[in-house]
Amino acid sequence: MTVLNRSPKRKKRPGALSDAPISLVRSPVQEGVRSSGGGHSGQTQKADMLIIDYAKQRVSSVIKEIDRLRQSEFPYRASRDCLNELKEIFNRRLFALETAPPGSASARNECTVSLFNLFVYLPILGFILRSTNARNTFEAYGPLLQLGQRILGKGNNLILSSEWDYSPYVYKSIADLPAFTLIGLPASESSNPLLVPLAGHELGHSIWASERTLLKFDEIVKNSVLQEIDKRWSEYSEVYPYQEKGDMWTGKTAEIPHLWAMLQMEEIFCDFVGLRLFAESFLHALTYLMSPRLPGERSLHYPNIVNRVRYLIDASNKFSISVPPDFEFGFMAEDEPTEPEKKLLISIADTVSSSFVSDLIDDVGEFLREKDVPMRNSDNVLQISKEFYDWVSPTSKSYALVDILNAGWNCMLDKDLWKNVAQVKPEDRERVLKDIVLKSIEVSEVYELIKEQS
Repeated sequence: MTVLNRSPKRKKRPGALSDAPISLVRSPVQEGVRSSGGGHSGQTQKADMLIIDYAKQRVSSVIKEIDRLRQSEFPYRASRDCLNELKEIFNRRLFALETAPPGSASARNECTVSLFNLFVYLPILGFILRSTNARNTFEAYGPLLQLGQRILGKGNNLILSSEWDYSPYVYKSIADLPAFTLIGLPASESSNPLLVPLAGHELGHSIWASERTLLKFDEIVKNSVLQEIDKRWSEYSEVYPYQEKGDMWTGKTAEIPHLWAMLQMEEIFCDFVGLRLFAESFLHALTYLMSPRLPGERSLHYPNIVNRVRYLIDASNKFSISVPPDFEFGFMAEDEPTEPEKKLLISIADTVSSSFVSDLIDDVGEFLREKDVPMRNSDNVLQISKEFYDWVSPTSKSYALVDILNAGWNCMLDKDLWKNVAQVKPEDRERVLKDIVLKSIEVSEVYELIKEQS
C-alpha cells in the first residue's frame, strides 16, 4: 500500500510467497493425454523437456543478472545482502528444476513456481539497482535505518530507493525476505529531503504486518459490518432483495465491506504512524504530495481524502501536534461511487473504519511509546530554524531527524527566508535550503557515529 491512492491494477504487486511448490490441477483432457499410451505420449514428453529447459534458462538468466548487479557500488550493505538472498532463492529454484523427475507433475509445478518468482522478484532487482542512484537521499538513510530498527528490531534491513510511480511504496509481506523493508519514493522527488516523512507511512505497513494488527481487528470489524448492515436493513434489502438476514456472510456481500474496511484501517493506521514519527512535517509532506485530490472516483481501499485529513487532525490533537491552519482546506472531497451496490457497500465500510479511528490512534501511540521513539522537540525545531535562517549553513550539532525535517519545513514555508541575503537568489532559495537540510542530517549522523565509537 502507498501514501497516495493508486488504481486497483497498480495495487496488485505480488506479495507473500512460499518456497513450497504450487499445486497444479490438470484438466481431465490433460490427464487423458498423459495417461494415454497413444501417439501423444511422445509429444508430451518433448513438451515437458522443452518447458523444463526454458524454465532453467529463465532462472539461469536471472542468476547471471544478479551476479552483474552485485558488481555495482552500493551506498549501504543492505542492497548487496538482499541480492545475495535473492540469488539463493533462484539457486534453489534452479536446483529444484534440475532434480525434478522429467515428465512428472512436480516438474511442471517447479516450472510454474519459478515463473511466478520471476514476476515477483524481477521488479525488486530493479528497485535494488535504483537504490544506487545519486538522486536518492543517502543522507537520510542512516537515521531512517536506526528508526526502522528501533521499531521493527535490530535485524531489520532498510533499502531506500526510487520508484517510477508518483507515490511512495513499500514492498510488503515478502516471505522469502522477512528481514528487509523496501521503501521507494517517487523518482522525481527522491532527492527531496522534505518528503522523507512520507517514509513513516510506509514503515507503518511493516508495523501493521509485524504486529499482526489485522488479526487483532478482523473479527471485531466483521461483527461491526454485520451490525451496520442490520441497522440499514431496509436500504440493504433494496439493493439485495433476495438476501436473507441470516445469510449475509454466506452471500458474500458482507465480505466486501469487511475487506474494504480492513484495508482502509491499515492506511489510517499508517498515516498515524507517519504523523507520530514526523509530526507537522508529515502533514506538510502529505499536502505537497496529494493536494487537492486525484480526479475520478475515489479508491475504495482508502477513506475519502477529506475524511483521511479529518482523522489526521484528530490524531494530531491526541499527539499534541500543531495542525497547519490551511491543512484541512488544501484538500477536496473525492467522487463517491454512484452505482447503487458499490455506493452502499463502501458507505458501510467507511462507517465501520471510522468507528475504529480512536482505537488506531491509541494503538500507534502506545506502540511507539513502548519502542521509546522520541516525539518532535519544539525547542530544537526553533533552534535549528534559527540557525538555518541566520547562518545559511547546516547545523553544528547533532539533532534528531524529525527536528531537522520540521525546521526545514518551517523555513520552506517562510516566504521571507533569506530575503535580505544577497548571495541567495530567489530562484536558488529552495535548492539551497534542501542542501542545508541534507547536510544537517549528515552532520547529525556523523556525531552519532562518533558517539557510538567513543
